[in-house]
Amino acid sequence: MTTLRRNLAALLFAGLLAVGAAAPARAGEVLRVDRSGRATEVVDPSVPARGSAEAGKPPPARATPARAAATPKKKKPKKGPTRGQKAVAKALDTALKHRNISRAKYNRYKRGYALARSRRAKLKGQRGRELGSVIATVEAIALRRQLTSTRMVPVFLVLQRNTEFWPRSPFPKSRAYVQFRGSQMLFEYYVGEGLQLQPLANFKRANALHGTCAKSTGVACDRAALTKLLSELVATRVNRGRFKAYEYYFDFGGGKPPWISGMATATAVQAFGRASQLLKQARWRKYAAETFPAFATPAPTGVLTRGPLGGTHYLQYSFAPRLFVINAFLQSVIGLYDYAAITGDPTADRLWRQAEPEARAELPRNDTGDWSTYSYGGRESTREYYDLLLEFTTGLCHRLQVDVYCNTTRNFRDYLTKPADLALLGPATATRGVPTQVSFSVSKLSAVQVVITLNGQTSLDKTATFRRGQGSFAWTPGGTGTYSVTLAAKELRTGKGLRTRSSGQILSQ
Repeated sequence: MTTLRRNLAALLFAGLLAVGAAAPARAGEVLRVDRSGRATEVVDPSVPARGSAEAGKPPPARATPARAAATPKKKKPKKGPTRGQKAVAKALDTALKHRNISRAKYNRYKRGYALARSRRAKLKGQRGRELGSVIATVEAIALRRQLTSTRMVPVFLVLQRNTEFWPRSPFPKSRAYVQFRGSQMLFEYYVGEGLQLQPLANFKRANALHGTCAKSTGVACDRAALTKLLSELVATRVNRGRFKAYEYYFDFGGGKPPWISGMATATAVQAFGRASQLLKQARWRKYAAETFPAFATPAPTGVLTRGPLGGTHYLQYSFAPRLFVINAFLQSVIGLYDYAAITGDPTADRLWRQAEPEARAELPRNDTGDWSTYSYGGRESTREYYDLLLEFTTGLCHRLQVDVYCNTTRNFRDYLTKPADLALLGPATATRGVPTQVSFSVSKLSAVQVVITLNGQTSLDKTATFRRGQGSFAWTPGGTGTYSVTLAAKELRTGKGLRTRSSGQILSQ
């Protein structure tokens, strides 16, 4: 490793910390609900900024065959329990019969489910639809025979929180975080899906709470809150295949619950490792180790798949084995790396080393030359996901000091701060009255303006949006002589309005 490369890695990492992109605690809004249903919106430095820890950009849903339009016949409502109700009752009865749940839990879940249905019947409008969606999800999981005894804990917790919230609490913003009195866990509101337990947001919050204790952030260290949050999350883990998992319980991008995320799982591993070091409690390492098989189990049970370049890839969504989300993949590598570095665990070390070559190969193919893509071969990142990817490339540059990560980080930082390169390409000459194309090159997505004048008179003034590469404007010279051409570009992604200009001449004969 050269001194120059080490200095570059240190400089890039320090620079990102300076602008706050990798700060351990980033203030976010949260709606805190008391026992009466009243809610107060507060800013909590340990809560991730809204959207930074969401489930992500949904993959495209699978197409379904179109059905012929028909006038539905009115049916009389059926008396008695529905198939969904029967499935939930059967799952509870089976779990009790096999002594997988206690009689107390059986009674609590049964009462909670009945209360949810009762309140749903009284709620109107969107509130009723939100609670109804959560009830329908519980029933759908039961119908698929997936409402297992361990899964009942998080599933009925989500149902309980929605039953408490929708009758009287203020309506939240889309993707807002909600926290209930006596709990440290965050729920996230997804329109049409109700409040949902969000593993990634919660483990990111655990990392933020750790950060306030591990370094000077200006925020008081709260070990008790960290311990309680992780303890609550551990209670929601389920048996999935041969490992423990932290699942999502809502439909997303065509994926049916329950599903898991490699990014969320690796962030959990990272949080448990940091907590074990800070709190000096080995039990947190046990919970991390329970999730390791997720990275060795093929999707859809686990998050393992073969990457687009032939190596090991860890998925953002267990239900989408051909969607290669680069920011999620890099964080999976980082989470496992950090745990191995903290604990010396050989399994975590093997897992990150197994996937890192594929991550290193994929990353440059997500660099468009002026921006990043969200996934391999996919669309360009939003600004939010661009910043997230920059955070992770910087983190890997700092940790591994590998050229690919450091150079890509430098590229991504340059794209945010440098105006577009703009050059007039031609033509050098034109013919009066004959249409021609005024060509140019631009290095970033920009609004480009061309102004062509002759003896102070404007012949063309036009603006259009162009992506990186070559573009042109159609123009017909109305006279002879030397025309002045001025080009101006304003890049469109960073919000900083970075501008650049270029000029030249065209001789019209």
